Amino acid sequence: MSYLYYPGCSLEGTGRDCQESFFAVCSALNIDIEELDEWQCCGSSVAKSFDKELAEALPSKTLINANKQNPDSDLVMLCPACSLNHQLRILEARDEASLKNELSISRVPEVKQFIEVLAFDTNAEDVKEKLTISLRGIRALPYYGCLIARPRKLHGTESHERPTVLEDLIRLTGADPIDFTYKTDCCGGTLILSREKIALRMCGELLKEAKAAKPDCIVVSCPLCHLILDAKQKVVEKEIGEKIGIPVLYITQLLGIAMGLNDKDLGIQRLVTPPKGLLNKINKNSVRNPI
Repeated sequence: MSYLYYPGCSLEGTGRDCQESFFAVCSALNIDIEELDEWQCCGSSVAKSFDKELAEALPSKTLINANKQNPDSDLVMLCPACSLNHQLRILEARDEASLKNELSISRVPEVKQFIEVLAFDTNAEDVKEKLTISLRGIRALPYYGCLIARPRKLHGTESHERPTVLEDLIRLTGADPIDFTYKTDCCGGTLILSREKIALRMCGELLKEAKAAKPDCIVVSCPLCHLILDAKQKVVEKEIGEKIGIPVLYITQLLGIAMGLNDKDLGIQRLVTPPKGLLNKINKNSVRNPI
């Protein structure tokens, strides 16, 4: 199994631990990853708000470069904003033939989020074979954010309203996924630069609801969600006047821990909200080769 990997802007900056754990888990699962040589910002949610042509041109260039580098490979992305922009560029074309003609490419690659690769391209039994530590007793709260399962035209009504991909992956580790009503609500991350107070309040309400569920950790896939929930958690605590103190892990980090991978390879040391309590509980409760 192999993919072309489009990093996007955040994965080599604030989301570096997401990328590190992604590479570590892919290596453990024998998934071959080839980074796209020539890539640029996808435009995120900003480009389409002021320049429609630019919003189309940026993902178009990615598709062209991917076809040039490896025409038989599909694209995998970690950032849901990146995958959404590229998926919409493909979806909004009249048909595949017209898009191939417009971009002068031989094939339109399928664009996938990595959690989709884990859930649908990888056999669950193959993943379980690589798990060496049970996370039984760990209460993990899955949080999707507003982009992973949206829009409906890409993911369908069921996954749009009630996605279960993260819960399924959490269960593989032996951990207990918490039923969280607000799992697809927006964290406020896109407002952190333009409307910081609003973003912090949105995140604060989310974290208060999460705290009430008494999780050992929050599990995410989106780098922007991780940024505001983890790196900004102290700031949010001051804004809402309440201690939260919940570590926020990427699903790749949780899987990597269950695989017995090195903490540094998973970027655990980059977490801002200390995961010491979580790791101590895992070490105390862990059972080798139990799954």
